[in-house]
Amino acid sequence: MRERCPSCGLKFERMEGHWLGAVAVNTVVSATAVILTVVVAMLVWGTDVSRGLLLAIAAPVGVVVPVLFDPVSRTLWTAIDALVRPPTPADFD
Repeated sequence: MRERCPSCGLKFERMEGHWLGAVAVNTVVSATAVILTVVVAMLVWGTDVSRGLLLAIAAPVGVVVPVLFDPVSRTLWTAIDALVRPPTPADFD
């Protein structure tokens, strides 16, 4: 990942621990995707579906979604942070 925005020069990691918010956003989205996958599987095959089948369906979602969503969560968190704490001139040094 780049340290600064190539257009404006904004430092992305504006303070130590900045990316914890992105991790939280990614965790919520990933958990929601896994839960929705299990719910849809149970709606399709009924509530007597085996745990092994549910695990076989939900586990790949739990691995792939966080990896694919990571850049989006970092961008989203940077946008939220910029809205809550507007950048100062020190963030462009």
